[in-house]
Amino acid sequence: MHSVGKKRKKSVSRVAEIPVPALFLERMRERLGEDGARAFAAALAEPPSVAIRLNRRKVADPEAFMRRFAAYGVSPVEWCPSGYRLERRPQFVHDPLLHAGLYYVQEAASMVYESIVAALMSRPGLRDGDRRLRVLDLCAAPGGKSTAILNGLSGNYLLVANEFDRARARILKENLDKWGDPNVIVTNSPTGKFGELKELFDIVAVDAPCSGEGMMRREPVARSQWNPGLVEQCAALQRDILADAVAALRPGGYLIYSTCTFNEEENERNVEWLGERYGLSVVGSPRRFMPHEVECEGLFVALLQKPGSPDIAPAESALRKAGLNILGEGTEKTTMKGSVEIPSSRQVLAYDYDRSAFPLVNLDLDGALAYLRRNALTLPPDTPQGYVAVAYEGYPLGLVKNLGARANNLYPSEWRVMI
Repeated sequence: MHSVGKKRKKSVSRVAEIPVPALFLERMRERLGEDGARAFAAALAEPPSVAIRLNRRKVADPEAFMRRFAAYGVSPVEWCPSGYRLERRPQFVHDPLLHAGLYYVQEAASMVYESIVAALMSRPGLRDGDRRLRVLDLCAAPGGKSTAILNGLSGNYLLVANEFDRARARILKENLDKWGDPNVIVTNSPTGKFGELKELFDIVAVDAPCSGEGMMRREPVARSQWNPGLVEQCAALQRDILADAVAALRPGGYLIYSTCTFNEEENERNVEWLGERYGLSVVGSPRRFMPHEVECEGLFVALLQKPGSPDIAPAESALRKAGLNILGEGTEKTTMKGSVEIPSSRQVLAYDYDRSAFPLVNLDLDGALAYLRRNALTLPPDTPQGYVAVAYEGYPLGLVKNLGARANNLYPSEWRVMI
């Protein structure tokens, strides 16, 4: 997973140098009143919150695992059983277990996706017999909400995680490879391609591109780029994406819509539009996370249901016929080195990895960090030659090819940690 450990201090400093747009604050004053706006502005001056969400399929004992963060001040995230806030930010990039996919550094409000999806698992009518539950994360990069969705899913399921931007899609694939769930397809396609897959999915999540008001104390660009025209532009783009999402959703299926912004144009008005245009009904009440009310950044999220009774779903093979750009499917077992096919390090990160497939060597912290840098390693003299899995604290990181005098590093070059 891409870490922000070294960049965060610089980013926070740059945020403080950029004033919050006066017109934005005036609009918030109209919504919140004087006292609310004053508290809101004060919250924007605070450092951004820090939180992590555990991979529930890899971490068997969350309480024991979180003791490693005790010095940073740990408290639970109220709306996510796998989420924990930290009072101070560790150098996450120095923790091999981040790279092993045991946890994801995520803004606390976004973790609500796990609870929403977990609650949906008890709803009747989502599955037809033994058919796999089909879930689409339409705007998925960098992968935080996809991994939260995976934490909430149960039973027999498939998640298709899509990202239109090619560079962001590669980051998405890296993060999902490290999360290690084999029931995932990563795609890099326009959202319209999924609209053509008529009513294929039981759940569709749209964390839409937005004006980013909720990230104003975290990202400098959120302050510098904000203007009323951007809000209008984003609201229109969101409706285009939502139209594709509704087309891909089965009758009776559920749409999760979220933005990291505060204004009603991108939030409530688009929810109303979904009802007026497509007849979707809101399930429960939309939820708005505000940094002056709870310890998190900004998020708006609504759960909606498509009208109608589910018919027999189209065959899953429709995915293969849709012309989607598939970047990865399941857990990659092999990769190409020139013209030679070799075992892939990605396979040992899967939560269902068969540990008898390769000999396993545990590395100390220095060795694990050397591996993540793609340095050559020297393994214990009794290590068998050939392909060997290396681990930190028992959790696999990847593969090496042990030659005896040294071990060639097979960690994916695009994942190399520069520390």
